[in-house]
Amino acid sequence: LVRFDPVYVGHFKCNLRRIADYPNLSNYLRDLYQVPGVAGTVSLHHIKAHYYGSHETINPTHIVPVGPELDYAAPHDRNRFRKAA
Repeated sequence: LVRFDPVYVGHFKCNLRRIADYPNLSNYLRDLYQVPGVAGTVSLHHIKAHYYGSHETINPTHIVPVGPELDYAAPHDRNRFRKAA
């Protein structure tokens, strides 16, 4: 999920809708990203550089887009699913 909006939407032309266009998926992705230890394993720069730089038939120029600007550390609404004690 973390790679979909920054890579798959543009690079693989899966651009009908983004994860950001689905509120529940978007909140779920931010919730997962914010699990302790997960954010430290995610480098969007590295992910984009790898995909855009390694598929010559799709991107022969190896141009890596700057965007999109994504804030996976932004608040999510997943607390609404937690049961009251």
